[in-house]
Amino acid sequence: MSSLVQRNKVVAKRKGTIAAATAAGAGVAAIAGAPVIAVIGVAGAAYLAWDWFSFRVKNGMRF
Repeated sequence: MSSLVQRNKVVAKRKGTIAAATAAGAGVAAIAGAPVIAVIGVAGAAYLAWDWFSFRVKNGMRF
């Protein structure tokens, strides 16, 4: 069984990866010429980035 710190690191990495992938997808949609989907993707990426950031702050993790 892993420690709580190790589990939090794994969760933070997963949240950050998902936020980055969503932002990249929004960028691809913007380049492809789908502005509505790009705006929705940017909004989703902003929410996921905030979730990642607040998780790290709440658990006292450094950047």
